[in-house]
Amino acid sequence: MKNAPSRGRWILTIGAVLIVGACFLQWWQIGGGVDQLPAHSASGFSATTGAVFPMFLAAVASLLLITLPYASEHPIAIDHPMAYSLLFAIEVVCYLWTVVGLYGQGLIPFPPQMGVGFWLAAVGILVVSRGVFEFYEEFRHRFY
Repeated sequence: MKNAPSRGRWILTIGAVLIVGACFLQWWQIGGGVDQLPAHSASGFSATTGAVFPMFLAAVASLLLITLPYASEHPIAIDHPMAYSLLFAIEVVCYLWTVVGLYGQGLIPFPPQMGVGFWLAAVGILVVSRGVFEFYEEFRHRFY
C-alpha cells in the first residue's frame, strides 16, 4: 500500500486546483455600475487576458505530476522538487505577463468582485509557492 500524500503534495494540490478554477472565472469587467454602460467582462481564456492558458496547462501538469507516483509501483524520476519549481515558475511568469497585459489595457479589476478569477489565481500561486517550499523541505529531510 502506498503512503498517504505528504503535506507538500496536499498544499500543491489545493493551489493547483485554485489556479485551474480561477481560469474559468471572470478576470475583468468594465461598466455595469450605476450610470454606466452595461457590464462587459471576460474569463481567463479570452484573448484579452494574456497568457492564462499556459498557466492553466502548468497547473494541470502539476496535478498530473502529483498523482503520478501513486499510479506507479516504482519511484518516478520526474517526481522531484525541481519539476514542481519549473511548473511554478511557468505559472508565475504567465500570471505576471497577464497582469502587465491587463494593466496596459486598463483592465486590472478593482474591487476584487470585478475580477474574481484574477485574484483567485494570485491566491492559488501563493498557495503553490508554499506547497513547493514544503515539498522541498520534505525531500531534503528524506535524503539528507
